[in-house]
Amino acid sequence: MENNKTSVDSKSINNFEVKTIHGSKSVDSGIYLDSSYKMDYPEMGICIIINNKNFHKSTGMSSRSGTDVDAANLRETFMGLKYEVRNKNDLTREDILELMDSVSKEDHSKRSSFVCVILSHGDEGVIYGTNGPVELKKLTSFFRGDYCRSLTGKPKLFIIQ
Repeated sequence: MENNKTSVDSKSINNFEVKTIHGSKSVDSGIYLDSSYKMDYPEMGICIIINNKNFHKSTGMSSRSGTDVDAANLRETFMGLKYEVRNKNDLTREDILELMDSVSKEDHSKRSSFVCVILSHGDEGVIYGTNGPVELKKLTSFFRGDYCRSLTGKPKLFIIQ
């Protein structure tokens, strides 16, 4: 891949500088991209918060204590950022997929972005509905450009805890 202003391959970044910002490390490649997302649509967008606390006994998974506080803090944060926040609690894997399908079919043309936060048990490549696993690849596929055209070219953030 060519290393220019429009394409960056992480393997091609040689002389980078590591900076500490707020206790975390950041890599400055020295490469700056001219393009940025347009964030001046009439609405910031939707923020879905899926908070799975209680799981079916058949899963053998324990209840997630403290998750309600996290969900409330996230709600407050994204509302402060002018997102339309929709909290959903204790969703089965089928409910999660149905929700993602439904939200992806909405008209996002007046929205700058989309955020989905999932607070649940998880494993490599999966998160858990209250009754079993959902592949992250399947969950995010609802928001691909060929399936959700009104979010094409806009940031789609998935935050998994």
